[in-house]
This record gives sequence, structure tokens and C-alpha cells, in this order.
Amino acid sequence: MTDINLKDGDYILTDGNGWFQIDGFAIRLHRTDEGVIADIWDNAGEQDSPIASTYAFTADLEQEEET
Repeated sequence: MTDINLKDGDYILTDGNGWFQIDGFAIRLHRTDEGVIADIWDNAGEQDSPIASTYAFTADLEQEEET
């Protein structure tokens, strides 16, 4: 796999998943059946448990758009 340097901008993950590195962090964004998850690891510890994680449900997004 080849690393791609990205500048600040808007991007679409066409496969619904991606790994990103920022400073000493490794971030995994991935689509699920119910929404999106972002997991964050120490860049050297990707085999360990994430040091932080968050998620958003598609159903919540739809509710926000209706209001």
C-alpha cells in the first residue's frame, strides 16, 4: 500500500473505511450497518485496544436533518 499525503479538504471514503495518521496517532474511520465509528490508537500500538473511540448512528443523523 502507498501512503498518500492529504491536505486539509473534504474527502469521500469510497470503500467506507480508511486509516489516517496525525502526529503520533493512528485513526481508523469505518462504516458499520448502523453508522460510523472512529477509533484512535497510539501510532505504535495499533495491535492494542484503542485509546479513544466514538460513533454516530445513521438514525441520529436523519433526525438532525429533519429539524
